[in-house]
Amino acid sequence: MKKSFVHISIFIFILSACTGRSPRIATFDLKTSDYLEIIDVPGTIQAVNNISIVTPRVNVSNLKVVHLAEEGTYVKKGDTICIIEAPDLTRNFESFNSDLQKMEAELRSLEADNAMQLSLLEAQVETNNAQMDISKLDSIQIKFAPPVKQRLLALEMEKVNIEKMKLQKKLAARKRIDKSGLVQIGSRIMMQKNRIQMVQQQISSLTMVSAVDGMVIHIVAPTMMFMSSNGMGTLGGRIEEGSIGWSNMCVLNISDLKVMQVSVEVPESDYKRINNDQKVLIQVDAATNLQTTGKVKRKSLVGKKAEGKSSIKTYEVIISVDSCDLKMKPGLSATCRIIIDNVKDTIVIPSAALFVKDSLKIVYVARGKEFIPVTVETGLSSNSKSIISKGLAGNETIALMEPPHNMIKKAVKSKENKTISTVLIKKDSVTK
Repeated sequence: MKKSFVHISIFIFILSACTGRSPRIATFDLKTSDYLEIIDVPGTIQAVNNISIVTPRVNVSNLKVVHLAEEGTYVKKGDTICIIEAPDLTRNFESFNSDLQKMEAELRSLEADNAMQLSLLEAQVETNNAQMDISKLDSIQIKFAPPVKQRLLALEMEKVNIEKMKLQKKLAARKRIDKSGLVQIGSRIMMQKNRIQMVQQQISSLTMVSAVDGMVIHIVAPTMMFMSSNGMGTLGGRIEEGSIGWSNMCVLNISDLKVMQVSVEVPESDYKRINNDQKVLIQVDAATNLQTTGKVKRKSLVGKKAEGKSSIKTYEVIISVDSCDLKMKPGLSATCRIIIDNVKDTIVIPSAALFVKDSLKIVYVARGKEFIPVTVETGLSSNSKSIISKGLAGNETIALMEPPHNMIKKAVKSKENKTISTVLIKKDSVTK
């Protein structure tokens, strides 16, 4: 089979030589243009500023999400975005109020009892005062009474004075005791009111509102184990209405749409060519005719391996967005065209038209049916195109493949240095 192919090739070569026909060479007409080298990478739109909405710090468990704003909803500052139900907290609030009512009833009872005891003591004091007045009247008659009678009246007055002193001390002591009891129960009532106020604030905080304008983004909470009466259970996962949570748990995020960015994963081969502040053209795939611009903001210093057995590493590159639009929602995909180099009004040739011979870069310029090898110097280049910095004027027609030996003209006159350079052509020495 191989011998037949060789024979056929030789036959075609001899036939073409005999007939004098030359093979058709693909050519490219040069003209000055812009050199634009870009890297196209897919990415994901992100919000730069995200505010996490977390459940309040409460000393109860079994929190339940009963209302959650829909994902992708645009909310205003002050809008209700999440409501949490806490049955234990509600029961505590009711229990604390019941205890407060009992304390206030106890205070009223104590105040009434104290008032009654004070009234009795004050009545005794008034009785004692009356006895003192009677004794004073009797004291006028003492000087006319017999000695024994005088002695009895003096003892009676002394007894009345002693009783008066006792009643005064008892009354003062009772007032101090009553005041102390009232202060103690008053302190307990004040503490109970503070506890009720704290629980009431916690209950109010279970209705959460947005602190800023932005878009609702649902989250997936980390999974954690817990012990219940039915055994071990798990909490976490995607947060939605009906989910069971815990204190200080993030339930959703609010993304500020005023400042956006795009996260892209770049292969290691392209990562080295990307630098900060390079211009980027951004096309939002899900939004028709939505295009904007941005710049390379930062590059990740640590790469990660692609999924599977591939050994290729990718690096995250963050691209800032110059002008944001409400259609640019977090999570949407975007195509980013990172501009690596951009040179205006220059000579650009396809890389397929550039050949190397003896370490010289050669371009074959058409002259009639022949091609002249011209030595050139290149500037910026990529896998698909190169800038010609010296050797061509920009209005030539060049070959996109190496011409046959009999179509190559040996001598070439350079338009720049006006000298004749001779290039020896060896059939197998020219490589792309």
